[in-house]
Amino acid sequence: MKRSCWLILFLICVININAQWFSIGVKGGYSTTLEQNQSFEDVFNVSSNLQNGFHLGLYMRMGRTWYVQPEALFNYYNYSSTLNYENKNLHENKKYQINTIDVPVLLGVHLANTKMFKMRLMAGPKFSFNIGSTIADTFDDAESLTQSLRETRLGLDCGIGFDIWRITLDVRYNLIQDIYKYKNDKGTTLNNKPLHSIQASIGYRIAGDNKKKDKYRRR
Repeated sequence: MKRSCWLILFLICVININAQWFSIGVKGGYSTTLEQNQSFEDVFNVSSNLQNGFHLGLYMRMGRTWYVQPEALFNYYNYSSTLNYENKNLHENKKYQINTIDVPVLLGVHLANTKMFKMRLMAGPKFSFNIGSTIADTFDDAESLTQSLRETRLGLDCGIGFDIWRITLDVRYNLIQDIYKYKNDKGTTLNNKPLHSIQASIGYRIAGDNKKKDKYRRR
């Protein structure tokens, strides 16, 4: 239902907004996260492979010098990690499959804005909706237990972007993965520091321009 509302909003804006004030396009690219979202007070060794993933979806940009850019992206991760517990001779293996619909709503500014080239800075909240993510948790040779992730998350992204003709290039950094405070089984709040999540994408502008208004244009 929420995804449908966002798609409807995109369509309404396409129909009603002047072409020099908005643009809409498709985008996709590579996602990676370098750390885990836990503070591991009782763990002395954690090993994890690089969290590789991809994303694909739609974006809209509304405004000229200052702009708002909502997006709807499918995001996928698949990775694993091993936890070695101190003084317990116990190994925990986790396999993650992360499937989400991400909806960032970014406020940005054009530092350069011409017909053929644009340079942008942006920051804003990112809503993530779980669509079947799982964690397979195994202690040594014990039977695997499957866990589910939270249904929704709210984080914060920032980044830089470039437009060359109709091609867009964006690089984002995730400042906050989730404002929700996670706790362990002892009730201790886990570390909520940035996880060094980076997203690089390439896109194609289908319609619109967001070009700077010509002060000397004939009326």
